[in-house]
Amino acid sequence: MTCSILSIGDELLIGQVVNTNASWLGDQLTSLGITVAAIINIGDERALIRREIERLASTSDLLMISGGLGPTHDDLTREAICDLLGCQLRIDETQLRRIELRFAERGLQLNERSIRQAEIPDACRTLANNYGSAPGLAFTLGGCRAYALPGVPTELKGIFDDEIIPEIAPKTSSIDRQTFLIFGIAESALADRLQELNALLGDGLTLAYLPGLGGIRLRAMRNGDVNHAQERFKKLVLGIEALAAQWIISNRDETMAEAVGRLLKQRGLTLSVAESCTGGMIGMLLTEVPGSSDYFLGGVISYANSLKQELLGVAESDLQQHGAVSQQVAVALAEGVRQRTGSDLAVAVTGIAGPGGGSPEKPVGTVWIAAVSGTQTIVERFQLGRERGIVRTRAANLALGLVRKLVVEE
Repeated sequence: MTCSILSIGDELLIGQVVNTNASWLGDQLTSLGITVAAIINIGDERALIRREIERLASTSDLLMISGGLGPTHDDLTREAICDLLGCQLRIDETQLRRIELRFAERGLQLNERSIRQAEIPDACRTLANNYGSAPGLAFTLGGCRAYALPGVPTELKGIFDDEIIPEIAPKTSSIDRQTFLIFGIAESALADRLQELNALLGDGLTLAYLPGLGGIRLRAMRNGDVNHAQERFKKLVLGIEALAAQWIISNRDETMAEAVGRLLKQRGLTLSVAESCTGGMIGMLLTEVPGSSDYFLGGVISYANSLKQELLGVAESDLQQHGAVSQQVAVALAEGVRQRTGSDLAVAVTGIAGPGGGSPEKPVGTVWIAAVSGTQTIVERFQLGRERGIVRTRAANLALGLVRKLVVEE
């Protein structure tokens, strides 16, 4: 089964909004064994929307459409569908009651623009939206089953889970997918390491390398059961586990923060952070994970040297003799925040994110990271490039990597 994804909205084309809906839908569809054949972004133009729906429907078994179902003048998906199917808009009374109730619960006055979201093309079936105002739409065009969803991510995801998956899942093929988080090895070196596994690939079996600043997501996937694909998939996964064992952080499709948090929770350990050049990014990554309060106590953003001294007890002599970006100060920051918060573990980062501030001895991108417990200290120097955003993001993930190393070695 193949599917195309059509995302509608001028904001997607001018870079004002990142199209996270398409990537999320692609991941969900792939996990169901559906091949995503195309992802298309177009603007808010009625005739263009009609043409693209018609074109994509002619080449796909499924079509997912997002955006253009809101209350404003540039929300034109409903009208374009009417043009295509030769029908008129009607008020869906059930959806209107939902909108009225939603506005009443929030203490808002219902207006004509909001009522417009209850208008449904006659030829479409309504998909209930329990997360917002605009319902989804389902219709058939030739041999293609099409679904139009609101562009608001929480609404799109909710309708997809509640209404669409129950319809399409029984028709999909069998699939296996295993995603590893690999950290501490370059993509090219990893590919060389796993080269012997390439003989297993093909005929329904794929291996994808997805590099990022938080590591490499390595995705092994089986779609269908051509030429003993299930048996080859098991061999592929076992081969990865054997050949890349020292760099595997997780086999659960997790981020570094999720993997480290799970490990801390399993061991019953708490963590605190002291951040300079990362400016709170480590704490942000940790607290993006639901339930992180079980193991993350908090931290200090000690950007200025005066705060390093006053809040975390860094010795003035260390700052003067070694500088803020040094092994001594990184360790002092980690020990200081651990003592003040009472956490089992602590990690600290201090560095030069750039673009200025470097020197021949400490060029831009120099970062010291220290992770400490009551009995052990790990401290390392890294050279992370010259782009500020990349330096900070890499440093934050490397810090979490050192925490994991500390826990494993405890």
